Amino acid sequence: MSGMRTAAANPPLDSAAASVSPALGEPLATATRPSSLPCVHCGLPTDCSTDSDPSRVFCCAGCLGAYQLIHGWGLEDFYALREQMKSSGTARAASKDSRYEQFDSLEFLGPSRPTEFSDGTCGAEFAVHGLHCGACAWLIENAAAREAGLLSARVRMSDHTVRVQFDPQRTKLSRVARLFDSLGYGLAPIDAQRDRQIQIASRRLLVQIAIAGFLAANAMWIAVALYAGEYSGVEPQYRYFLGLVGISLGVSAVLGPGRTFLVGALASLRTGTPHMDLPVALGLGVGGLVGTVNAVVGRGHVYFDSLATLVFLLLIGRWIQFRQQQRAARAVDLMLRITPRHATLLSNTGQEQLVLVDTLVAGDRIRVAPGESVPADGEVTRGESSLDRSLLTGESLPVGVAVGDTVAAGTVNLTSPFDLRVTATGRDSRIGQVMQAVEMAASERTPLVQLADRIGGVFVVTVIVLAVATFLIWLPHSLPAATAHATALLIVACPCALALATPLAIAVALGRAAKGSILVRDGQALQQLASVGTLWLDKTGTLTEGRQRVSSWYGSGEGLRLAAALEAQCRHPVAQAIVREAERQQVQLPTQAELECVLPGGGVSGRVEGRRLHAGNASLMQAEGIAVPEEFAHHMQRLADHGESPILLALDGQIVSLLGLSDPIRDGARELVDELQGLGWSVGILSGDHPAIVRRVGEQLGLPLTRCFGALSPEQKLAAIRDSRHAGQTVVMVGDGANDAAALAAADVGIAIRGGAEVSLQAAPIFIASGKLLSIANLLRGAARTTRVIHSNFAISLSYNLLAVGLAMTGLISPLFAAILMPLSSVSVLALTLARKTFPEGQ
Repeated sequence: MSGMRTAAANPPLDSAAASVSPALGEPLATATRPSSLPCVHCGLPTDCSTDSDPSRVFCCAGCLGAYQLIHGWGLEDFYALREQMKSSGTARAASKDSRYEQFDSLEFLGPSRPTEFSDGTCGAEFAVHGLHCGACAWLIENAAAREAGLLSARVRMSDHTVRVQFDPQRTKLSRVARLFDSLGYGLAPIDAQRDRQIQIASRRLLVQIAIAGFLAANAMWIAVALYAGEYSGVEPQYRYFLGLVGISLGVSAVLGPGRTFLVGALASLRTGTPHMDLPVALGLGVGGLVGTVNAVVGRGHVYFDSLATLVFLLLIGRWIQFRQQQRAARAVDLMLRITPRHATLLSNTGQEQLVLVDTLVAGDRIRVAPGESVPADGEVTRGESSLDRSLLTGESLPVGVAVGDTVAAGTVNLTSPFDLRVTATGRDSRIGQVMQAVEMAASERTPLVQLADRIGGVFVVTVIVLAVATFLIWLPHSLPAATAHATALLIVACPCALALATPLAIAVALGRAAKGSILVRDGQALQQLASVGTLWLDKTGTLTEGRQRVSSWYGSGEGLRLAAALEAQCRHPVAQAIVREAERQQVQLPTQAELECVLPGGGVSGRVEGRRLHAGNASLMQAEGIAVPEEFAHHMQRLADHGESPILLALDGQIVSLLGLSDPIRDGARELVDELQGLGWSVGILSGDHPAIVRRVGEQLGLPLTRCFGALSPEQKLAAIRDSRHAGQTVVMVGDGANDAAALAAADVGIAIRGGAEVSLQAAPIFIASGKLLSIANLLRGAARTTRVIHSNFAISLSYNLLAVGLAMTGLISPLFAAILMPLSSVSVLALTLARKTFPEGQ
């Protein structure tokens, strides 16, 4: 407000009372003296001395006159408002800088806080606002090289997120956010509103298509009238009017629904990374400019129908790509699918309180009840139990835990409650580390992806160069001819068919695959599966049923009747297998059975019809002082050699029966392996189960033992996948559990099958919903056919463009005929794509 007080204090000036700089061309009386005072009206420097009154200094007589006029009309607030706008602009700039600086605050980042890697670099994931299509992703990933220290940026269109890897010694996240903002994309920490934002983006795109379609349809009707008038005649005033209406429709399509291409082109020019939006924007811009000029002067063609139709078709292609990326359901959050939302916290006095898992910290004591998932990594401080670790490690048998043992989040407590001292939660837990490995592996790029972008990049530069060359070649003849031929080239060569070639082929293939219960989240996976390479299979739940059953029995049949009565009171998978076997044999169970003790990792004991019964492994019998006869020991070894788990039954201190538990091989497993090998794939097994069991399964499936690996942790599976990729061949991982998530993401293509799909879908781009193993072979064949269709579409598109560009450069086609040819290329690609059978109906 100081400016207002100064203005009010100074009355209108006489010319003689003001210090005015000499006019242009007049000699300066004070040329040797440096200027130091600005003009009161415009702020430009003057040549007045510093001893002049600063409130009466003007650079010229014009500013003096303007100053007097403003005061004479009582508009003194003009200067105060001007100062306010200056300070407001400074404040906005400071506010914008402050907004960037927030990204250096861990409190602000929340779930997007950086993770440090062993090589000293950091990674972080953010939500991206303003993403429209693959061209946006391509621009962001290529512009990352503009920021020193930003090593990579990988966009995931499925949930509109970007994962950046950067060197904290060379750059900060605030500078990364500033770079993204300069491209027209806003970064924000990941929150729960991502899905809603994607839905809004989808609806916005559909509205744009509807508007473009409305404009294109009306423009075509007007174009038909004008084209007919070329032959039958039309009054000049009507032709002029229809031309103006038509060009207004075309320009509205460009500036409205087509604005997204203009924004992409501007961002491309700012970063120096041309992509497919650039020739589209050039074609739209030149066509709109020339058409507008011709419409106003009333001569020449206006191209408004081709403008609106081009925008409409390109938006349809963009929507197809968007829908393809959203086709399969994504896991909401890998952590929330594995660990519970709540935990039972124990106070110092032992009182229980239900709290959110996110509030747990290292050192807290929690209680885990039977049937619950362990919410955090920790150490058992009280109690004993058995854990189902199949979701994490793939082990088919439960593992006993006692005081002092460590347990991992995501495992399931089977038998008894126990207390746990928390050592790690969230991303710091073991399953959290696996999730981060999933995210990092999912952001890696292989040499076979982004084929359309690579071709499009060359296409963009070529089209622009050829358009300029065409203009220069025809310029000596006439400016209208040069403009017409260059415009015809840009219109006819706009990469509509090229942009539609891949998403159309993939979308049709995905629809047909879905009818056979093969859900594909990422169409690029189909292209990669077309190359034969190495295919790794998980064992538990993939090649086998993932459920224990009694496969062998030796000794007294009475043992089954008594053991089943005792095991019916236990939730252990081994117990359930014995009960199912008794039900299958229709054994009448005793009514007098009392379960006394469940020994984690060992077995059970109790009384049945007044007799003492123990059921468990050899360790249990040894702990109870029960000797194992030599004949039973011999059969136990035979069971182990055949990949079966031996369970002993002792009655009143004497071994009476021996049963073998196995995880049966699924129907179709051998046929699948034979088909895969027949297609040229190198097939192997990666499993967390016992090596002897894995080797046995491999033998039954006809696999070489050198390709069957057991007792692997999730980290070891991930290492095996990465080692396979070093050979340069396509690597495929087929699994069904959270333990496979990192390996599924690290492979070139991950295929989730049957159980654990919700967890694995975040890492695996393909899910076999039916669980049929032979669907994997159908998938590989369909992927090869789809890739051939994509290559055919590219060949057709490029051949069309070569022919069309040649005709345009030689002047054999006019912009009018170019507008007619342009949609024909897209229609031909669509027709040929629909005609090719990628996946058979019903499979």
